[in-house]
Amino acid sequence: MSADDHKLGRLHRLVLRRADLSVSHIVIDVGFLRSGKQLWQGGVGLEYDRILPVSAVAAADKEKVHITLTADQFKNADQYTEAAYEEPQDMSPGEFDLPDVSNRILAMSEMINNTSNFWLVERLKTPEGGVDIVDGTPVFRNDPHDKIGEVERLLLDETTGRTKAFVIKKGFLFKHEAVLSTRFVTDLQEDVVHVDITDEEIDQLPAFKE
Repeated sequence: MSADDHKLGRLHRLVLRRADLSVSHIVIDVGFLRSGKQLWQGGVGLEYDRILPVSAVAAADKEKVHITLTADQFKNADQYTEAAYEEPQDMSPGEFDLPDVSNRILAMSEMINNTSNFWLVERLKTPEGGVDIVDGTPVFRNDPHDKIGEVERLLLDETTGRTKAFVIKKGFLFKHEAVLSTRFVTDLQEDVVHVDITDEEIDQLPAFKE
């Protein structure tokens, strides 16, 4: 919610500093209808995110995030997702993979109706030294390398703003929430959390309670 009580979108991501796991930015998905684009311009289905420093947050609870900016000021916030048309890059020369398939299809299309040989690529403008966490981010342990759950929310220290723990969804058919302390975290990458934890420690993770 803006300072003048307008709904701006939904909280989509949190950006953490790798150095201390404190929250540095929030990312708000404004959606296509609030993006200011017209239907004839295309782009339905793309992400329309705005990134704000955490200092712009006035208050937050489990229902809403209130920011210090008005709705008009928020319109000038930096976009987090940048979309551009690029030529498909062959990441594994000598191997026939997805970019090769795409290039061949586009080359055939070019021969038929002169379609340009480019595809739409979205890139995230993550601040230097930061990593973004989104609902559903997978959590993998190092040894053995397997997935133990997905991030559902973060538990923050109200004084320092640092992440104390991740609430993760565990299980296959009957998922349940467990609290994973950051002491198990060994590395954060784009949209993946790596941890060092044993089977016994996984079994002993406390259940999350509101």
